Amino acid sequence: MEQVDILVVGAATAGSYFARKIAEAGHSVLVIEKLTKESLGRRLDIFHVAKADFARFELPLPEKNDDLAFEFSGGRTFSAFDRYPKNTPATVVGMHMYRYIARLNNWAREAGAVFVYGAAFLDFLYENGRIIGAVYEQNGERHEVYAKLVADCSGIPSVARRNLPVGYGVENFAISNTEQFYVTLRYVVYHDPMDYVKSTRGWTYYKTWEAPEGSADSAILGVGANYSYDEGEKVFAAFERAVKLPRYTVKRIERGTTPYRRPPYSFVADGFLVSGDAACLTKPSAGEGVTASMVQLEIAAEVVNRLLDEGGYVTRARLWPINTRYVAAQGKAFAGQLATLIGAMSSTAEENDFFFQHDVIFSDKTFAALGNGEPLAFPAGELLRMAAVMAGGVFTGKLRVSTIRSLLRGMQNGSRAEALYASYPTNESGYDAWIIRAEAFWKSCGSMAENTVK
Repeated sequence: MEQVDILVVGAATAGSYFARKIAEAGHSVLVIEKLTKESLGRRLDIFHVAKADFARFELPLPEKNDDLAFEFSGGRTFSAFDRYPKNTPATVVGMHMYRYIARLNNWAREAGAVFVYGAAFLDFLYENGRIIGAVYEQNGERHEVYAKLVADCSGIPSVARRNLPVGYGVENFAISNTEQFYVTLRYVVYHDPMDYVKSTRGWTYYKTWEAPEGSADSAILGVGANYSYDEGEKVFAAFERAVKLPRYTVKRIERGTTPYRRPPYSFVADGFLVSGDAACLTKPSAGEGVTASMVQLEIAAEVVNRLLDEGGYVTRARLWPINTRYVAAQGKAFAGQLATLIGAMSSTAEENDFFFQHDVIFSDKTFAALGNGEPLAFPAGELLRMAAVMAGGVFTGKLRVSTIRSLLRGMQNGSRAEALYASYPTNESGYDAWIIRAEAFWKSCGSMAENTVK
């Protein structure tokens, strides 16, 4: 039987990052991945990372003629009628996913992590009711691994987290079909050189965007929707009726999903950690989870490395600072964003256009906060201005009262969410009582899946 300090389930971005951070501290890491090395990361081609995040998380840089696809600065987001653009000034790097994941695998391997491909997680190993490792299968053979911590970075299937016993400390829910964001990417060639793109455009009402593809004449037209890919096609059709796109020819189409729900209330249990899509760690405004996970994993690596140096069993109580520090660093802001967006997205196309025109919710400041993972803060003066604008909109028949109520409820829920997560328990003793409050709150907010273009 093999014995390691850390067993990581899943070798994509989250698993590779955590493996590197643990291995470079001198601890032994085994990463098991159910896919083959050649097929890993081929679900989608292009994905984006903010350029500043490479330095922030000490990530290896992509290279030309390999995993680097393009780099662009700035972007704009438009109303449902393609008007009143808002700026999104960040510099973004586009990369070929499977090649960059291969780079991350090698990066972790250079620090000492060991990768085993074609290895499927089967179950945990327990001693006195506590996790002490796991069982995996490769080429029809079962392998048992003792580990001081098992980290589930297996993506939406959440193969390890879902296998946890009820009441073990981390929720074992499945990420249902209605709790996923269905993304369709059209890789297109534009016919007219005047239409070639070097930055991004987005239309929040349709959850649709245009981005560079890497070739001068090409672009990516993306759409995301709740429920299904078919729903996304309906949204894209409505988008094309409302927004005049350049003439194009489709080269290929890719599809994939991301989680679209709140994360588990706790990421840790005795001998266990969950991260990445398995922990629903995505940006509420975009569904991107790569660097959202790294905020948590950077904290987790620091805590886990210290505990491994100290010795002894890695209990939930000792891992608890991962929860509290992540909530303070990002979780509180993301909870507030998610709760706000549930209400802010409930509008007609005409109302969305009105909001963009008058900077109600949809403003340069708001999009900057969403992109940076910051709280959606609205000072008293700004709230009064928006209230006056909305009152005028109702008076002139441009806004429905029901939409105003939904929007105000969303803004109120955003503040409530931040207050709730600001009171996240500093240790296990207050956790059960906090969960009761949290469950009641999220139930009152409704579901993001309800807000889709019809």
